[in-house]
Amino acid sequence: MSLIGYLARGLAKTLESAGRIVNRLSDLFNGLLPALLSPTQLTKLVMESYRVSYHDNVDLATTGFERWHLLDWEREFLDRYDTRSGRILVLGAGCGREALDLARMGISVVGIDTNFAAVRTAKRIAQAIGVPVEFHQADFLNLPYTTASFSCAILSDIMYSAIPGMMRRQAWLRDLTHVLQPHGLLILSFLSERRPVSRLQILCRHVNQFLVKLPGANTTYQPGDDCPQGHFLHAFHDEDEIRAEFRASGVLIRELDWKRGFAILACTPHMNQALTTARHVPEPALLDQK
Repeated sequence: MSLIGYLARGLAKTLESAGRIVNRLSDLFNGLLPALLSPTQLTKLVMESYRVSYHDNVDLATTGFERWHLLDWEREFLDRYDTRSGRILVLGAGCGREALDLARMGISVVGIDTNFAAVRTAKRIAQAIGVPVEFHQADFLNLPYTTASFSCAILSDIMYSAIPGMMRRQAWLRDLTHVLQPHGLLILSFLSERRPVSRLQILCRHVNQFLVKLPGANTTYQPGDDCPQGHFLHAFHDEDEIRAEFRASGVLIRELDWKRGFAILACTPHMNQALTTARHVPEPALLDQK
């Protein structure tokens, strides 16, 4: 029996080694996706990743929501900028962590997410705990709200880094200003690059610099773009990079905390003046009306 045990152990170690190799190859090919796929295709990967995640965890959300609270930096933002009296839009609301906690404070809240299961779960929890919060299913990259609908917007969980391409992120920031009131605030979190960068990431960046020169490649690729487990994320190299991106989009940087990975932005006066023509966009239907 000891011989069989040694053979079994040897086979297990061989399979472990093979598994590590397969995982490394998976990481390598995922790291090449940002140069090979278009921003639209990368966005679909993100949506599919969340679709699978919510499908697997939606039952857990309905039993563990009592422990959901705003993060320290999110609560600090509310206190410093006195946003509790306005109407807040929570972008990428998921199952409702931020939106539900805000609503418990008596704040008027609207949560928006692309995922049907997540929005349905958030709405169910809101009804169960008796808080008046609206949840809409819609694309937060193409907001279906009229001009000046909100005093504040929140995009947490490093979702800003999940928007593929600098130009698309900047276009989204400019579009978001349409639904914010004059001098409205946006709080968002982002992914900053953790050093040292792995050798695999360095290899992928070198290969991607070659791939983007090929016909049909993603010309918006930037160093820092990656697809861990098939989920696109852009890791900002340093504070100067993200500050330059914000300034080019026309928003005003009120605060930027590089270490904790969040920024507080505001519409500049000339952006508000550009909103004289209201967008007559119908608000999305609530989920129970679908």
